Amino acid sequence: MSDDAVREVASVLGEVPMFRHLTSGQRIRLAGRMTTRRYQTGQVIVRQGDTSVSCYTVLRGRVRITREFDWGDRALIVDEGRAFFFGEMGLIDDMTRSATVVALEPTECALLSRWDLHRELRGDPEIALALIPVLNARIRELEARIR
Repeated sequence: MSDDAVREVASVLGEVPMFRHLTSGQRIRLAGRMTTRRYQTGQVIVRQGDTSVSCYTVLRGRVRITREFDWGDRALIVDEGRAFFFGEMGLIDDMTRSATVVALEPTECALLSRWDLHRELRGDPEIALALIPVLNARIRELEARIR
């Protein structure tokens, strides 16, 4: 990514609840480790049951998250746009994706892999202390939505 692209991603990370409490320098370092991908309308970004190793931040566009249940029902979890993040549990564990995410319009996301986050955490453990309360709140919010 170019320096301008890194600064743009870092700026969006400042709007994301998960990263908002990090310093500007921490967000720039994380953004420098991220890659960006573009998705067309209707394209599956992540599929429920697939391997989970990255967190996604929507830079532009809109996404829809749905979850399928064992008994065949499908539930709409949320439709969101810029600065929405998903897949954060993939940064923590090796479990499969718990929902499917589809682009509702042309969408660009920044991806942070588990390995890149771990490299940053080794060099700056303060990042972990800033992320733990946000991830905990996110888990509780998602559990409430699923119920």
